[in-house]
Amino acid sequence: MVKKSFAAALSVIMLLAAFAFQPGGADASSKADSIIAEARKHLGTPYRWGGTTPSGFDCSGFVGYAFKKNGENLPRTAAQQYKVGKSVSRSNLQKGDIVFFSHGSGIQHNGIYIGGNKFIHAGTSTGVTITSLSNSYWSPRYVGAKRVIKEEVKEEVKSQQLEPLPDGEFHDVKEDFWAYNSISKLADEGIISGYRNSTFKPSESITRAQAATYLMRALDLPRDGKDTDFNDVSTDHTHATAIKAVSEAGYIRGDQDGNFMPNDPMTRQQMAVVFYRVFDLEGTTYDGDFVDVGSDHRYAKHIDALAGTGITTGNEDGEFEPGRETTRAHFAVFLDKALNR
Repeated sequence: MVKKSFAAALSVIMLLAAFAFQPGGADASSKADSIIAEARKHLGTPYRWGGTTPSGFDCSGFVGYAFKKNGENLPRTAAQQYKVGKSVSRSNLQKGDIVFFSHGSGIQHNGIYIGGNKFIHAGTSTGVTITSLSNSYWSPRYVGAKRVIKEEVKEEVKSQQLEPLPDGEFHDVKEDFWAYNSISKLADEGIISGYRNSTFKPSESITRAQAATYLMRALDLPRDGKDTDFNDVSTDHTHATAIKAVSEAGYIRGDQDGNFMPNDPMTRQQMAVVFYRVFDLEGTTYDGDFVDVGSDHRYAKHIDALAGTGITTGNEDGEFEPGRETTRAHFAVFLDKALNR
């Protein structure tokens, strides 16, 4: 099944393009997630002193741009941005908090906390990149963090108020939801699953660990224990068996330090790489191009192959948005269409 030609997929999968980039609506995430998604879109953008646009950013210009795109206006410089918002401890960091650093006296650098002890920032030598707060250079220079996003009031129905639903049905995935058919089908087949209160949380980003489990089930990979050999995946991890399965199959790999990063969201470029491996897309080409994926992009061949099969296309601006996080709903539809090519 995995090695089958994608020729038949074109007529079935092209429909995905119509909604793969739908902004807002049912796929809208929280303010913090939206800011982070915007920031990730600019990964690789070069550093430019005084830069405040996607042609080049300095550190505070980058932070200000991502926040402004989501309705939050900040002062211009890092030092000025440090004077706004509510101070939060390092142990209490949340996604969307702004982290600050000093090279000596005063505030000289900042970035956006994205969870998992990591922040995204515009570095002078790296451009827009993601770095660990434990990095040997940045950790000793850490000064503090500010929370400038106002607490959002969400209408959430408590789990105890939700009645259990039959398998494959979810309170937050109604029949008129754009991804209903794929989610319902894969859930019925036991490939994907929701949460204890019969919710699916379709707008949340899918994690690397969740993707591993879905692929293990969909491809019926061997389930040979939980000893993954990854530093950050213990044998009692919920997705340990799946992580071991996809890793040994060569579908999802860890980093050079031996970490799998199970709780990190899977981006569109990462999904392109995974699908490239799983569905044997080597040699598949795309006769178009994306303004944000040049020939020298690290994952250009994987993204081109994914687009070449018709599984996905770019947005109306000709962007692929490689750094955009993949939602659980989007992943379900991609997987459903690919499996039924």
